[in-house]
Amino acid sequence: MRRLRVQLTVLVALLGLLVVAWGAAIFLGARDAARSSASLQSTVDRVDELRRVTTGLSRDFVTMETSRRAYLLTGDEATRKAHTQAEVRADGGFKQVRELSSRWRNLAPLVQGLAAEYRAWVRTGQTELAARRDRGTMAAVAVARSGRADHHFRALWTRQSALENQLARAQRASAHSQDLTYEAAQTLAVRTALMMLAALVLLAVWLRRAVGAPADALRSASGRLAGGDLETPVTLGVENELGAVADDLETMRRRLAGRMEALERLRHLSAQVVGATSMQRLAEVVLAGLQPEIGATRAVLGAARPDGELVLRALAGFPDPGVADDIVKADGEIRQVLPLPTLRGGQVVGMADLGKVAGWSPVLRDLVARMGVGSLALVPQLSRGRFLGLLALCWTERHPLDREQEALLGLAGNQIAGALEAALRLEEAERAAGEARAVFYAIADGVLLSDPYGRVTAMNRALEALTGWTEAEARGRPYAEVLPLATDQVGGPADLVSRYGRKVPVAVSSAPIFDPRGRVVGGVDVIRDVSREREIDEVKSALISTVSHELRTPLTLIHGFAELLVLRDMPVERQRSSAVEILDASRRLARLIDDLLSVSRMESGRLVLDPRPLDLGTVVERILSPFRAMAARHTLRAKLPTGLPVVWGDPDKIEQILTNLVGNAIKYSPGGGEVLVTVEHDGDTVQVSVRDQGIGMSPRDMGQLFEKFYRVDREEVRRAGGTGLGLYITKRLVEMHGGRLWAESWPGVGSVFRFTLPTSDELAGSGR
Repeated sequence: MRRLRVQLTVLVALLGLLVVAWGAAIFLGARDAARSSASLQSTVDRVDELRRVTTGLSRDFVTMETSRRAYLLTGDEATRKAHTQAEVRADGGFKQVRELSSRWRNLAPLVQGLAAEYRAWVRTGQTELAARRDRGTMAAVAVARSGRADHHFRALWTRQSALENQLARAQRASAHSQDLTYEAAQTLAVRTALMMLAALVLLAVWLRRAVGAPADALRSASGRLAGGDLETPVTLGVENELGAVADDLETMRRRLAGRMEALERLRHLSAQVVGATSMQRLAEVVLAGLQPEIGATRAVLGAARPDGELVLRALAGFPDPGVADDIVKADGEIRQVLPLPTLRGGQVVGMADLGKVAGWSPVLRDLVARMGVGSLALVPQLSRGRFLGLLALCWTERHPLDREQEALLGLAGNQIAGALEAALRLEEAERAAGEARAVFYAIADGVLLSDPYGRVTAMNRALEALTGWTEAEARGRPYAEVLPLATDQVGGPADLVSRYGRKVPVAVSSAPIFDPRGRVVGGVDVIRDVSREREIDEVKSALISTVSHELRTPLTLIHGFAELLVLRDMPVERQRSSAVEILDASRRLARLIDDLLSVSRMESGRLVLDPRPLDLGTVVERILSPFRAMAARHTLRAKLPTGLPVVWGDPDKIEQILTNLVGNAIKYSPGGGEVLVTVEHDGDTVQVSVRDQGIGMSPRDMGQLFEKFYRVDREEVRRAGGTGLGLYITKRLVEMHGGRLWAESWPGVGSVFRFTLPTSDELAGSGR
């Protein structure tokens, strides 16, 4: 391939040949002229000399004019010096012209006119140069705008041309005799000049085609590239250095176009990952966006926990999603091959040969085979210096990363890291919102949210149960319509009136909701059902009233009989009777205190059973024996079958259960009658029944029979007295033994209380 250097070398050689040819022509002409006569030769030489000097003078004029204009335009001192030098030469030339032209009278006027015009031209030129030197370009432009220097130069050039023409005529006249001699020389010179001119034209054409046109095309192509035109190819069609430069520009254009396309796809990828709201979607979008650029076919996305541990979050492109389990199982081996310090520093890491990397571990070899990957690139996900996770892009074959792909993955990693951080924040926000929603709807107290205008925006399930409104029905309704409160006095307890008219005692706590700017954007109300608290208050009042009554009666008896014994002399029998009354009253006090203590121990968990094998028949007979002596109007009978199994229970507590039930049977049978205690074996339990023929109860009265301090609201019950704790304690003791207690009753007929006890220690209760 020819190079521009070789071509320029040939061009210089041709120019040298032309110069040699021109010199030869001059030499031949001079040789022919030398053959002329001496006198004619002297004239011809003088005319030639005059013409040469005149020609030199013309060149000096041109040099002065061009130097003057160049200096006016650029202010370059070199051009000013060139002007001065040309002026000196022109002055010397004028002296030579005067001396050489003195021989011809007809030339004197022309030379004088030329000299006068030359002096005028020099003066105007000096004025412009001085303006440029002293006052700058604008001043010189203002002076030059008058055109005086140009006018004098044109006049000078006209006179110069006239002088040259006159010299030419004089030369022809003087050398008329040598026409034949010089004709050949002139012909030769003209032909040589024409040949040189033709050669120069040909060289100019060749230079235009070989250098000028390609250089223009190259400049145009570089201008297009600089202007951002990456679509038009750079083609020159010449095989030289310019063509090589054009090829380099075309290569650069293609790479730039490729990078611009990659950046555009990266921008598109950035727009897509921003819209990915889940880890799985993020992995799929990233793989789809990067696959055309780097050829990866699979992706693994992991996120870092707060402690820095990586956790697998998503897979994309794998035919078998089950590889996720294999990756999790190989977590320990994977951590040993991951260059975590490098990744945490933000460096993209390529593993071109996974077979070599995993060769030391059978677990990793099996994992690589199961995943079907041959190489991967690890792209760290960092945001504001914090390590968020890791993206692994996988190839099925060996694929070493080049610098362009590594740079592209680094840029893409920055975009993906932002999307990953947003996805993690969204997950955290959704989790927190889910927890708040779960707490909101599952909390036992009612919660109501309202907007700044008092309209309901949300309510939980507990408040739905209290108000009778569903959340969908209540949303958008006024606060007072959904949550009407009624109170008897200002600041007193409030009742919530439900949608269906039911009143529920409630306690309401309200607070405003503020936005980040401190503006009220709504309100929250917490409504707590205080029915239990109010019931407890009522029970406390009942307890105080009942205990006070039950304490006052025996204390009054004890005080009265003790006062009789102290203040009066009474017969022994009367004293004995008073002492018996005092003893009975003190026993009633002891039973009341024991009941209260039992309830306290039960509710605090301090009452512990001591279960052991018991002969229930013996216990029943032992309980009935004192009651037979005390209850003269009642017939107490036990029905005990033979072969009863041993039961497990605390002897003292079993006796307390039977004592309470038998005592109630006698107490609530004021007319006497039979009290029958029956024991029956029923599988793994023994059932005990206490039947009386007393006042009985209605089904309505039995609804709260086993609750604390409950007393049936009947005159016969009030006369019998009591605290309402006996059956509550009895039921709790039975349940602590692993049994159950229930009752059947008929008004005016009597009642039957039944309970069960286990026959095995494995079936007995926990004792608490």
